[in-house]
Amino acid sequence: MATGIWVIGAYGSVATCAIVGAEGIKRGLAPRTGLVTELPALAELDLVGIGDLVFGGCDVRRTDMVAAAEAVRRDPGIVSRELIDALRPQLLAISADITPGCSLNCGDEVTAMAADTGIERGRTASEVVAEIQRQIRAFRERHRLERVVVVNLASTEAAGEMPREYGSLKEFARLIVEDRRKLLSASVLYAYAAIDLGCPYVNFTPSFGSSIPALEDLATIRGVPHAGKDGKTGETLVKTALAPMFLARNLRLLAWESHNILGNRDGLVLRQPAANRVKTKDKEEALRQLVNDETLHSHVSIDYCPSLGDWKTAWNFIHFEGFLGTRMIMQFIWQGCDSALAAPLVLDLARLTDFAARRGESGALRHLACFFKSPWQVREHDFFRQFALLMDYVESAHGKEAASRAERTV
Repeated sequence: MATGIWVIGAYGSVATCAIVGAEGIKRGLAPRTGLVTELPALAELDLVGIGDLVFGGCDVRRTDMVAAAEAVRRDPGIVSRELIDALRPQLLAISADITPGCSLNCGDEVTAMAADTGIERGRTASEVVAEIQRQIRAFRERHRLERVVVVNLASTEAAGEMPREYGSLKEFARLIVEDRRKLLSASVLYAYAAIDLGCPYVNFTPSFGSSIPALEDLATIRGVPHAGKDGKTGETLVKTALAPMFLARNLRLLAWESHNILGNRDGLVLRQPAANRVKTKDKEEALRQLVNDETLHSHVSIDYCPSLGDWKTAWNFIHFEGFLGTRMIMQFIWQGCDSALAAPLVLDLARLTDFAARRGESGALRHLACFFKSPWQVREHDFFRQFALLMDYVESAHGKEAASRAERTV
């Protein structure tokens, strides 16, 4: 049976690239470059095939997948008109499975995008959860899906510190029942609705999502795996691969300045100071926890530059000290297409989370840390050590699968 991928923020650039890419792969019109799950080391895992993925989801904006794909064709220009034309029937069919979304406490920019379509309007928090679950259930039943994996690709929420009530499932559930909307947001309502319904969940955003103690408890109770948070696709990927080199050579890092500029919808949303703080915090903490030196001066900034579109550019200045106190400098510029870097990882995470669900795993999937800037319940930020966690998991899972197949043939 097929597996459903129900995407929050389905008309966004990352989601659109993931969906168009997967549909193209199904028909032999797109390569599999960038998919970690297509590495030879993962080939023996019984992952759901790309051809068995069915897409649906929700969005606060009202459009369709063809129009979303056309927007990606114009900027960043990574989807061709020929591919869109070839996939037009499939994209329009997927549009029928994309329902209105929730924009509760997502910030002014997202609220403006939602106009009057947010499902939180006229509903209590409990009713919003019920509506989300109704949408997911209808999608699952319509396509007779074995399982639905919910993936959050929505814009970064303008959140502050984690509310005290998020530390307890009982207290968190009371917030919903009592409709205390000031302490709730779309990401946690989606995560609660998905996990409570028994759907594996992936949070690719810096928003809270399922990365709170209350929902870790719920995932354990419901027997549901989840992963997050904040996909590691570009500059932070380089930083968590490069910093271990300095540490391995016993070179002292003195300063690491990072300046990011981007012009897509994500950049527009990050103009809000609160949303910007959420995003820069994850980027900053990844380096600080990795280096573990209080004397290190580090700073991360993100600015909106409309003309860049989806081509995010990051300049990094690294000041370090070597033998005999010699001070040296390294600089690099990273320019990458955010959507093209993130989209294959979304498909990877959906397939690996589905695999974990089929194996009966529950709670945080720590072995997926290499996909995230701020991996939930994992303090390791060295990319190569994180990737080793994934390889250890693959080896263990493959061994158990092989043993299970051997038992069935006896």
